[in-house]
Amino acid sequence: MDVLAYSVNREIKSFGNGVDAWDYIKHPESADIIVSEIEMPQMDGLELLKRVKTEYPQKICILMSNQPGHETAARQSGADAFIAKPFDINDLFDVVQSFVVDGNWKAFDPASE
Repeated sequence: MDVLAYSVNREIKSFGNGVDAWDYIKHPESADIIVSEIEMPQMDGLELLKRVKTEYPQKICILMSNQPGHETAARQSGADAFIAKPFDINDLFDVVQSFVVDGNWKAFDPASE
């Protein structure tokens, strides 16, 4: 994730499971953008997304998965963007930068670029 931190000039935190991520997100000033795998131990990305959007609807949530069916579930659950795996690191940069640099708070679809 060091490459992503350099690309967007922001601090990046990484967590091994959804519960630890949620515990961090609950703190004020924790994160503006959450990038999460859907398949995680203890709490999956869809549950994390639901909690974030319920408590902090202004936070951006980008979900990723290698399961094609997850895109529909992610978007229906309120994900601001979805990235299908495998993806090129530049796709991740483009999505994150669209929110950081451009201030684009609408859903971003790298396929439409």
